[in-house]
Amino acid sequence: MLVKFTNVQFKLATAALSITAVVGITGQAQAITFTGTSSGSWGLPTNPSSSTFLSNQNGGINNRLTWGDPAAGSFTNFVQYDGVGFSASKDSLFNLGNLSYRNGATFDNFDGDFPLSVALSLSNPLSTTETFDFSFNIFNTPNDTGNPVLDGDRLRFSTAGVSSQMFSYQGVDYTLELVGFSSDGGNTVVSEFNAPEQSTARASLFGKLTAVEPPAKTPEPASVVSLSLLGIYGAARRKGSKLKAVKVAVSSK
Repeated sequence: MLVKFTNVQFKLATAALSITAVVGITGQAQAITFTGTSSGSWGLPTNPSSSTFLSNQNGGINNRLTWGDPAAGSFTNFVQYDGVGFSASKDSLFNLGNLSYRNGATFDNFDGDFPLSVALSLSNPLSTTETFDFSFNIFNTPNDTGNPVLDGDRLRFSTAGVSSQMFSYQGVDYTLELVGFSSDGGNTVVSEFNAPEQSTARASLFGKLTAVEPPAKTPEPASVVSLSLLGIYGAARRKGSKLKAVKVAVSSK
């Protein structure tokens, strides 16, 4: 049996197929898993002290920031970033790197924010290295309670933890968002990394890859013209039907 479609029916069927294709592509994007390795590099604070410097540790580049002149019997402060391997799908939490934070009793500390660049070296489903820039600061306590935890200094994000950089895959733009710190493998994620006084604390930095939603599109001129012509065509058909009905009524008298 041969089925004939009008132009309108054909256009509606084509639009339905297009919507199905878009939904299928979106489903594929949500199922994508990105794998690779991470690394991180600190930058100098906005107002560094004379004792503040960067160094390379465990094969990293500028992945340790050290500062402070130690008091008697204490040691300098440092925060260190060590990269890890990762596997992450869209909007899922994953470990971006392991942090070590040594907090000593020191003089000559710095003020202000300091940068962290996180590099994701992707191996699948594409091969590329993408870098995302963030800003951190350290809240220094006055050390007046005698409790090492309460007197501990805290590492935290100085912004919302969202980077302006992004990369594109299969027509979708992705960016990296920092979520928080965890010392139990991601079961508990907190917004600040507390290093008790006179100790070295360790935690993992967790984040997620999120899709950047494109801005809403306005109808293109060609689409507006097509809709206008379709409306004129429909009005003309209705007018023609009314004229035909009038002629039939007149001729029947």
